[in-house]
Amino acid sequence: MPARGSLLIVAVSGRALARAAADAGYVPLVADFFADLDTQALAHRARKVPGDIAHGFQWDSLDRILDALCAEAPSPPRGLVYGSGFEDRPELLARIAARWTIVGNDAATVSEINDPGRFFAALERMAIPHPETRLEPPPDPEGWVAKRPGGAGGSHIAPARGRTPTTNAYFQRLVPGRPISALFAGDGTQAAVLGFSEQWGAPAPGRPWRYGGAAQPARLGAEAAKRMGEIVAGVTAEFRLKGLNSADFLLDADAPILLEVNPRPGATLDIFEHASLPLMDVHVNAALHNQLPAEVPAFEEAAASMIVFAPEALTIPQRMVWPEGAADLPKPGEQIDKERPICTLLARAESGDEARSLVQTRARELLAALNVV
Repeated sequence: MPARGSLLIVAVSGRALARAAADAGYVPLVADFFADLDTQALAHRARKVPGDIAHGFQWDSLDRILDALCAEAPSPPRGLVYGSGFEDRPELLARIAARWTIVGNDAATVSEINDPGRFFAALERMAIPHPETRLEPPPDPEGWVAKRPGGAGGSHIAPARGRTPTTNAYFQRLVPGRPISALFAGDGTQAAVLGFSEQWGAPAPGRPWRYGGAAQPARLGAEAAKRMGEIVAGVTAEFRLKGLNSADFLLDADAPILLEVNPRPGATLDIFEHASLPLMDVHVNAALHNQLPAEVPAFEEAAASMIVFAPEALTIPQRMVWPEGAADLPKPGEQIDKERPICTLLARAESGDEARSLVQTRARELLAALNVV
């Protein structure tokens, strides 16, 4: 496909966005914390941002990296696509927007939807089911969790017991249900749901709700899918969401309970890849041109993706042979700390359950090959 111009991409890990951009015919220019092997192969340029995930993106270093990427671009970038890493720093998005066109939700929208007081008050007003939520610790913390506003990946969730009042946490009652995520596009007023995935966790010490992976299609009844689509449409109009977003639910029988909305392309891009409807086209058209896809594609295969975490500290072998479906590939000799991601694994099959089983088998085989089972 002929190049359609350059796109700046910034995320904690930019590989999935770079893949989506390349699939749609754009030239990816990536800034992230890893500059993995496959990200470098996909991108025209991929630069590693100084710092680390714990401290997040900082304007001084990010500004220099973006300037360098623009200087190396084959054409002036059409805009900047951001992924994870900006949930809790809309002020940084505002500074970026002063220099580049943001392809996605603006800083004000990100700030509003990650403000638990504003978000859950809106859900209450719209009669959208959600867990009981408080800004102060509950009198009896049993059965409650504390969440950091703007957190991502589940690592920001912890039991509420022992937490003191703070401006950097809100509290939710635990409710039963299967974790379901809806990938959707918004044009600021309307939404188009592209598909549903079912998620699972990868618990770690101190992080019992850490995200592990997802498979699509999720096992859903028609009524549940319809209701989640209605909820997504209501939230899109309320918060003027644009581009690709995701909504996380717990599904109890056929009754969806909304947990949060991620106002950016999320962790399930890989499993919703479709040749006839490139996801980056959907994102750009919805965010910049207020155009939603005329029809949602029918996915011929199920797919699953999974983050493989290191059960102990390890070093990537110099002659590492990666299994089929491996992505986000670290460099030979790179050291991976305990409980940090090694890579992402992808698998396709006839059903979501089969895809999940296959990707989990590949994960066990990978850890065995690294002698860290």
